[in-house]
Amino acid sequence: MKRCSGSLSPAARQLGDGQRRRGADVPRDDGEDDHHLRVFLHHFACALAFGVTYNAARIALSERGRELATLRVLGFTRAEISYILLGEVALLTFVALPFGCAVGFGLASLIVRAFETELYRVPLVILPETYGWAMLIGLAATAVSAFLVRRRVDRLDLIAVLKTRE
Repeated sequence: MKRCSGSLSPAARQLGDGQRRRGADVPRDDGEDDHHLRVFLHHFACALAFGVTYNAARIALSERGRELATLRVLGFTRAEISYILLGEVALLTFVALPFGCAVGFGLASLIVRAFETELYRVPLVILPETYGWAMLIGLAATAVSAFLVRRRVDRLDLIAVLKTRE
């Protein structure tokens, strides 16, 4: 069997010879369809990450909006109020990133086992760059969400808080 190492994917090149002989040395298709699928999946991942972080920040703001406005009336600055709210979102993000990577690896492992048959096997290869990009996308989505929620924090209705009786 003739091999051309230039036609292998980076994941297949990373595998040893023993693993390549078992079916991992399928030539890479550099077609345009593959590129379009990857671009679509990247955009979908970014939109999903933004939606989750923005929703979490908005829920936190709606749950604590009255308390944050009260603190604002008591003399806290906008930056201090934002720090309280967005600090919680940032803490949740930093805790969730490693957990999400572990869950993602587990899910990928389950999918690979589900596709395994007598005819072919799909190797589980997740490059370190994949985790880096995933974390970078999560952090960027959190930063954009924090910016948008910060604008809403700056516009809290302080008069309504003063008028409300409990």
